[in-house]
Amino acid sequence: MMAATLDGYVADARGGVGFLNEFQHVDWGWSGFIAEIGTVVMGRKTYDHIWQLTPDWPYPDCAGIVLGHPAEALHANCTLWRDGLDALVAHLRALDGKDVWIVGGPSLQAQFIAKGALDRLELCLVPRLIGTGIRLFPDTGGPALQPRLHASRSLPEGMVLLDYRFGARGGRER
Repeated sequence: MMAATLDGYVADARGGVGFLNEFQHVDWGWSGFIAEIGTVVMGRKTYDHIWQLTPDWPYPDCAGIVLGHPAEALHANCTLWRDGLDALVAHLRALDGKDVWIVGGPSLQAQFIAKGALDRLELCLVPRLIGTGIRLFPDTGGPALQPRLHASRSLPEGMVLLDYRFGARGGRER
């Protein structure tokens, strides 16, 4: 799950997501979504940014895997991953139970997509244009992919939830 503006940004130029503040009251299905998640994977920037948004670990029933070296000490639910993306993908595919959510930023998500390791992308579009910032899909020079739209849902305030699937892998990363 990622949120993005209509012009394709997930954060402003400083990494802020203030454009989402006015939409916090919209019920887009968070409780159902997070109930399906057992592990969250994120990069260092996302992990560090979490603590600017909340004083508590926002995924209490989820194990966390953090890539890179966070500025803060790791939360008790988290482990630091140092064995590379290929080993991480294999590790995640071997997990039993709930889904895996790639929380951490467009760069990390793009790496999973390039490896063919992202099976699903849930994208929440918010009706805002911010003009500059961190792009939803960075220019990676990777392969052109054609995800297929599995479902869409209109939400209040002009938001739209899009559920895309990649390939026929049938795996579990979100």
